[in-house]
Amino acid sequence: MIRREGIVRMSKAFAREELISASELMEIGKEQLFEEKLHAFQKLGLVHNNELRAVILDIKAYEQLLDRLEELEEMHEDMRLADELTERLNIASTDWIEKPQAQTRLNFLSQLVENKGTP
Repeated sequence: MIRREGIVRMSKAFAREELISASELMEIGKEQLFEEKLHAFQKLGLVHNNELRAVILDIKAYEQLLDRLEELEEMHEDMRLADELTERLNIASTDWIEKPQAQTRLNFLSQLVENKGTP
C-alpha cells in the first residue's frame, strides 16, 4: 500500500503477512482479525485452494478507494466533454446547421434527432 497526498493506493501484490487462508480465517478471533491484522495492513488477501479469492479492506481504505474512483470518473467525463468541445469548436462555420428563426430551438433539435443529424 502506498500513501500519497492522503490517499491510500493499493498495490496489486500482497506481502506474505497480508495473506490469510480460509481455514486460518475460521480459526482466528475477531479481535486478532480486526485489531491486529486489518489494522496493521489495511488489506488482507483471502486465499482458498492456494488461490487469492477475496480481499478484506479496512473501511477507511475502502472509502478512499470509492472517493478516488468517483474522482477519476469525474475527470474522465471532464476530459470527454473537453474533447467534444474542442471538436465542435473546430467545425468550420460553413458546416454549421442554421436554425430557422420561426422555429423554436426545441422543435429544431427534435427534428435533427428524427433526421439523425447532430447540431
